[in-house]
Amino acid sequence: MTYPNPSTALASIVVDELVRAGVGLVVVSPGSRSTAVVLAVASRTDLGVVVVVDERSAGFHASGWANTTGQPAAVVTTSGTAVANLCPATVEADAAGTPLVLVTCDRPSELREAGANQTIRQSGMFGSLVRDSVDLGPAESHSDAPGWWRSRVSQAVAAAMGFGGRPGPVQLNLAFREPTVPVSDDGRTTAEPYPYEGPGRSDAKPWTDGLASEGVSHDGLRRIAATMEGARRGLIVAGGGCQGSEEVVELGRRLGWPVLATAESGLRPSRDVVAAGHHLLALEMARPDFVLRFGTPGPSRRVADLVSSPVRQVVVNPTWSDPGRMAHMVVSGAIGSTAAGLAETVESAPATDWTGWWKEADMAVRAALEGELAGAITEPAVAAALGSMGADRVAVASSMPIRDVEAFAFDCPVVIANRGASGIDGFVSTALGMASAGGAPLALTGDLSLLHDANGFLCDPRPECVFVVVDNRGGGIFSFLPQAEHAGAHFEHFFATPPGRDLARFADWHGLGFRRAGEVPALIEAVAEARREGGTSLVTVATDRVENVEEHRRLDAVARRAIADVPPP
Repeated sequence: MTYPNPSTALASIVVDELVRAGVGLVVVSPGSRSTAVVLAVASRTDLGVVVVVDERSAGFHASGWANTTGQPAAVVTTSGTAVANLCPATVEADAAGTPLVLVTCDRPSELREAGANQTIRQSGMFGSLVRDSVDLGPAESHSDAPGWWRSRVSQAVAAAMGFGGRPGPVQLNLAFREPTVPVSDDGRTTAEPYPYEGPGRSDAKPWTDGLASEGVSHDGLRRIAATMEGARRGLIVAGGGCQGSEEVVELGRRLGWPVLATAESGLRPSRDVVAAGHHLLALEMARPDFVLRFGTPGPSRRVADLVSSPVRQVVVNPTWSDPGRMAHMVVSGAIGSTAAGLAETVESAPATDWTGWWKEADMAVRAALEGELAGAITEPAVAAALGSMGADRVAVASSMPIRDVEAFAFDCPVVIANRGASGIDGFVSTALGMASAGGAPLALTGDLSLLHDANGFLCDPRPECVFVVVDNRGGGIFSFLPQAEHAGAHFEHFFATPPGRDLARFADWHGLGFRRAGEVPALIEAVAEARREGGTSLVTVATDRVENVEEHRRLDAVARRAIADVPPP
């Protein structure tokens, strides 16, 4: 086929190559300069498409889907400040290693630096945040251009998936001359038809198939094993990025070591891991003499203190992860294959009293806290109840929600969290992006994270998702920080920042279902009702920030008493 104008040719070929390279979802925000791309996307039946009004929310929606599926997602914007609104999601995708393709549509070169409307320097504006930055167009009529476009698109998507480095965002900046609609004469501008078809490879293959290497060499595995020699109290920490890698659990069995699974590891459903590690690490007797860490350490201060202490430590993670600057070795490799390779390299060893103590103490803490968290609504009780709500995965907001899930959600499903940069922005869109991937998702958030990304609900189609909202009238985490004690009269206004919004009216305005719950059984039933009803809903629980601090202290004491009853290793 040929095309009615060069802009339609460029957009159609770029979109086709994005699909061939594995992009499964495109999130579109409205605009004029992006018309050719939007129409090319709309014409595809093999591509998921979501419309989100706010570009900032659109970026997080795409990122949430990519983070859930492991496949690249694209977000399409018009020119100008629309592009700048992608920066927060790009920061998160960079830090988290999320394959996000930023398709930023631009004015042609003759309109740049001339005061033309809605024109800024958007090519390369994301700097070191992106793995690749491509400036294509405006389309010129020469026969080798389509092959060049396809090559650069496939190269950029491969970079987003980790080719040549680590996964993360890339930018495709596409310049379009009018007409941008699929005609040669749109009533105000004319253009010659584009004469070159530019077909892609056969069998729907990408122009260039770039594959990132995942394995660690045999020599590397032997070096890791040599570093582990002599460990008597070894501990495996399975953190964010493990994505349910059972190979890590199997390695623990092989070594006879306990596996401390953080909430973001996706491994807590396994009965062969320790889920209450946050509480166990409060005691000196839990200090290991060697730590083998897979992935990032997560939000627990105690886990962070452990991996920042002078203990022998090997870290396996696709990106450098040594915030305490104490690791003896950092291994860049895929977590699952590295753990599997290590299991074949090391000698099998029986579990020791050390491993038995971890598992017995873990069960003791779980049993002690279970009875404490089953009745009245508290923030820890809400987190603990996630495992009873029937979700296969849950998006968890930053600040207190993810910390409570880490400390109290022992049976939680797979957790999706914006822990790359740990910001609260874009949470609604991240959760809805996760929901766009299908399944039976759930979201846990505080009132501030919900309201911060209120525009995220302005998406079409809006996937089914139930948001459990902890309404503590502000930022609850600040009540645990020095500001609560030292900010005095300024604390409420400048740090807690109570929004003063009625969430029932908010839900009504956005066309969301709404329920309130006052006890844990009622919360579980309210979530079940909302899921049966379908659509997008809020289930709110009211808590008090001051009481929440005291509740955390009380539960911490309960856990310590339970551990004290377990004979030391």
